[in-house]
Amino acid sequence: MRASLFYCVMLTILLGTAWSIWDLKTGKIPVSDVEVMRWVPAAPREAIFEGFYMDKYEVTNGQFWRFDREHRFQEGEEDFPVTGVTWYEALEYARWAGKRLPTVQEWMHAKRARKREFSPWDTIEPIPVELEKPEYRLFRVGSFWRDTTPLGIKDMAGNAWEWTADTLRLADGTLAAIVKGGFILKGNQLFFSKITDSDTIAVDQRLPYVGFRCVRDK
Repeated sequence: MRASLFYCVMLTILLGTAWSIWDLKTGKIPVSDVEVMRWVPAAPREAIFEGFYMDKYEVTNGQFWRFDREHRFQEGEEDFPVTGVTWYEALEYARWAGKRLPTVQEWMHAKRARKREFSPWDTIEPIPVELEKPEYRLFRVGSFWRDTTPLGIKDMAGNAWEWTADTLRLADGTLAAIVKGGFILKGNQLFFSKITDSDTIAVDQRLPYVGFRCVRDK
């Protein structure tokens, strides 16, 4: 092979690699990619549940709009996580899509599956996202390339909080569901959440920072 041809091939490879890295960090998430699900294998020493598929991203405004044509969102936010939906509406969407909401155990297992001791969010918590003003903000799904689990599932340490299938009765008798994930606000800095972070929210509440993702059995 001529030296000039060799250098041309190597330059092409380097440019392609650089483009892939740039696109991974800043590129727009293709609609086809938003539909992808990741296989979550059962824990080898646990018989709590079988393996299942989980949405790679949180359900987006664009996806939810196909289910509910009355859903409204800001222009350009088709690939942002859908929020402001009740737990019941999340259940209805999941059924419509042939899926279901994950249990808390499934959600936790998917976040740490394959390497239970490895937490990708531990490496990014010291790198907060600066906010223009101290308020809750959502971002396009997959915006934080480091926020990826070992199985390739995005945004489990940040972006919208997510409804799960698990419910409980609060002291006042209110039926509430457990939500997982999401961001933590401290002053004007946005930190990725810890794996143990969760909250309980009334199932009929609509909150601008609570969304969901779905799972599907084999």
